[in-house]
Amino acid sequence: MFEEGRSFMKSVWPAGEAMVSDQASGVPMPPFEDEFDENALIPLPDPKAAELKKRDIMQIFDERVSRRKLGEGSISMSDLSFLLWACNGVRSMKAGRIFKTTPSAGSRHPFETFFYADKVDGLEPGLYRYIASRNSIVHISSEEGLKEGLVAGVKKQWFNCAVALFWVFNAYRCEWRYTHHSHKVSMLDVGHIAQNGYLAAEALGMGCCALGAYIQEDIDRLLGVDGDNEFCVYIEVIGKYKQGDNSDAPGWSYTKQEK
Repeated sequence: MFEEGRSFMKSVWPAGEAMVSDQASGVPMPPFEDEFDENALIPLPDPKAAELKKRDIMQIFDERVSRRKLGEGSISMSDLSFLLWACNGVRSMKAGRIFKTTPSAGSRHPFETFFYADKVDGLEPGLYRYIASRNSIVHISSEEGLKEGLVAGVKKQWFNCAVALFWVFNAYRCEWRYTHHSHKVSMLDVGHIAQNGYLAAEALGMGCCALGAYIQEDIDRLLGVDGDNEFCVYIEVIGKYKQGDNSDAPGWSYTKQEK
């Protein structure tokens, strides 16, 4: 029963294979970022000006843990900017390539960052998308019942967070180059992104918990993506927590939360 999953984790590149891809066939490269309305951009503060509580990398590595007792107040727009940039921000763009804060196979960077801002100072609660090329955001929706739907979609693992990040895979952005090899390397990519989320949250003195258990169809529908070429792959909830409280770190199960 495990064979399919085990095979997915293995390299599928045979020696000497000539890859027949849309790139090799001369099909124009898809854009690095989904379309957005220039007039709808909400600029974010400079992420490098964020007020970090921890700067020593050894301390951050040592103290990073999944934290689920969140809800100790709101976060600032500066905090939000740093979190989004650390996970999926642009460092430079040149010669048809984009360089971000996390590595990506072939520099394809196939993930878009959506987020629900629940407790962010100066920002209306609602669903937004991060426009990495501009370090800005665009508002998507604040419709009634949206938060409740997302909470149910993540199987109640909301943990009273300030912000929930949803990483949406744009499949063709990677398939254009890597065809059927795309999906394993893209799963590695999103792992890099999520780890930066953990480290960025820890540097800000915040708690973070990554979520792999969610209801695919419901989350995709609420995010407004098609569920085929674009679909959610990974989620993180982030927020302030009571300092010194790590009692929820080991042994937690979402099945307990549902009871």
